[in-house]
Amino acid sequence: MRRDRSRIGRRVGLDCDLGGHREFGDPHCGRESEHGRRRTILRINALGTVRVNEAFFSLAKEGFAIVNVASMAAHVFPSLLILTWRFNDALRNEDRFMAKLTAACNIMPNRVRPGFAYAISKNFVTWYTASQAARFGSRGPRLVSVSPGSIDTDMGMLEERAGQERWWELAALKRFGRPEEVAEVLAFCASTKAGYLTGVDIPCDGGVLAGFRLKDMLTVASDA
Repeated sequence: MRRDRSRIGRRVGLDCDLGGHREFGDPHCGRESEHGRRRTILRINALGTVRVNEAFFSLAKEGFAIVNVASMAAHVFPSLLILTWRFNDALRNEDRFMAKLTAACNIMPNRVRPGFAYAISKNFVTWYTASQAARFGSRGPRLVSVSPGSIDTDMGMLEERAGQERWWELAALKRFGRPEEVAEVLAFCASTKAGYLTGVDIPCDGGVLAGFRLKDMLTVASDA
C-alpha cells in the first residue's frame, strides 16, 4: 500500500500540472475579471478532470475505480446550450477548447456567465466519464461521476447567501444535504460493491433533478 501511494504521488506530481498557479484563484474573488473567472472555472473543473484521470490511466487495472465529482449544475441548463460537440477538444487541443467554451458563455448576460461556465465545466465531467468509460474499461477500471446538490458546507452556505437557496426549495427533500451523505455515495461508487457500475453520473441532490422542468431552468438562470 505504501508503495502504491508513493507511485500515485509521483504520478500526480509529474503529470497533473494544470498550467501554472496564476490560472487559479478563488472563483468568487471580486478582483478577478469576469472573463478570467470563466477561464479559471473551466480550466480547473474540465481540464483538471482530464489531466487527473489521464494521469492514472497507465496505472489503472481490474478493481480500480475513478469517481469524478460533477454537480447538479451540470444538468440545469438546456442541452442545446451546452456545446458538447466541442468537448473532444479538451483531449486534442486544450487552447481551442478553452477559447470555444469561454466564448460560448457570451450568449448569457454578464452576471450569469460564471455560473454558466460552472455548469458547462461540470457537464463536461459527466461527458468525460461517460465517453471514456469504454477506453478505461478495456484495461479493467471503472469511471463514475457523482453530482452533489446543495450541501451543508462552507461553500454551500456561501451559495445560499448569494441567493442560490432556490436549489433546495426545488428539492423533494426540503433541506441541505450533509457532507457525510455525499461521502457515502462516493465511497460506494469507489467500492467493489459497485463493481459493475461505470460510465454513469449519480445525482445526490435531494431530488431536485427528479422534478426539474424547463420553467425551473429559466427561473434559476434568471436568479444566477
